[in-house]
Amino acid sequence: MTRVYEVPYLPDEGSRWTLRLAGRPVGTFASRFEALRAAVNYASAEGGDTSIGVEGADGMWRPFGSDVKRPAHAPPMPSVRLVHRS
Repeated sequence: MTRVYEVPYLPDEGSRWTLRLAGRPVGTFASRFEALRAAVNYASAEGGDTSIGVEGADGMWRPFGSDVKRPAHAPPMPSVRLVHRS
């Protein structure tokens, strides 16, 4: 089973980025960069078929391997999440 760490484009309501593994929170970070760095560290430590999903400004999720390269076989990514901010 592929494990996917998810790094959102926008912060949560509390202005923090929540890193998720298969939809479940595994940590919160003060910046998107810190969340991405944590995802890379976790995915690298686990190895195997662990990957990282990064949400773009367009709402599309893009897959990356634990080596932060595009994987040959893309794992399933979270669905597009439309967030309205006022």
